[in-house]
Amino acid sequence: MMDFIGKLSGFVGKNLTYIVFLVVIWAYFMPNAFLWAVPHTVLLLGVIMFGMGMTLHARDFKLIVQRPKEVLIGCTAHYTIMPLLAYALVLAFEMPPEIAVGMILLGSCPSGTASNVMGFLAKADVPLSVSITTCSTLLAPIMMPFIVWGLAGQWVEVSFMAMTVMKVILVPLVLGLLTHRLMGEKHIASLSKVLVLVSAFGVLVIVGGVIAINGAKILDMGIFIILMVLLHNLGGFLIGYFVTGKLGLGKKQQHSVTLEVGMQNDALAISLVSVFFAPAVAIPAAVGAAIHQVTGSILAGIFARHMEAHEAKERAAEAKPLIEAVPGNH
Repeated sequence: MMDFIGKLSGFVGKNLTYIVFLVVIWAYFMPNAFLWAVPHTVLLLGVIMFGMGMTLHARDFKLIVQRPKEVLIGCTAHYTIMPLLAYALVLAFEMPPEIAVGMILLGSCPSGTASNVMGFLAKADVPLSVSITTCSTLLAPIMMPFIVWGLAGQWVEVSFMAMTVMKVILVPLVLGLLTHRLMGEKHIASLSKVLVLVSAFGVLVIVGGVIAINGAKILDMGIFIILMVLLHNLGGFLIGYFVTGKLGLGKKQQHSVTLEVGMQNDALAISLVSVFFAPAVAIPAAVGAAIHQVTGSILAGIFARHMEAHEAKERAAEAKPLIEAVPGNH
């Protein structure tokens, strides 16, 4: 049984992007299959955050202390570039209120675990990527309400949001951490495949619920909302890469932070909409759930090739003095 779960977990992890697309199509044409999930979004989000907490390790927090500068750069870049870029797009294109709030909510989210996967594929600094995700997620109960209140307050009432976000995000996350601590690494390792499946199920039915409610509106907005989310995402990558380059990070660290800046926890944004906002506010995050996977994968591939070329050049530079030192090579 566990062998089957392990294989299924691996399949879901590798093909999540395609599964999301299938769920989106399914939910659009058969909305009743997912409407049941809408009233249970908070519970599903709690399960996802609990699972995330159970997969966190002490070393994720240790690195925050050991390399505070790099983690601080990553979190600061993420929580400034993405919200401000979303706000700039909202004003520049005069978006309707619900979509404006949705863009800002998406921009205020922490980075998700998908960015860690992309960091691995990009041959970047994965421990740094995980630490930035951990730190930005722990900051989310404070940062998200503050950013949405500051930038979207003209369109929506945000009072008391912070207290509820704390319950929705931080409580299950901390409970997951405590459970991990009590159970120990050995037992958590055996449960990790199950956690992947549970989290994936939670994300997929939440996305399905959003599409079931907003499918017609998403189709009406079509190319416009896709372009807005794409501009936000690619702009985050571009500005993140430029800023980290100016701050003198190494190539691996620069690639990690760039992916952390541009990729958002779309599932979190989608889930919070059902608690605080009108359903249409979830549209940017629903579109982002697909776009971020695709662009993140493409950029990870570009970074991986770049790292291979960079490492080959370094090896050649190290070998050159040795070759020149051999008699007869002068």
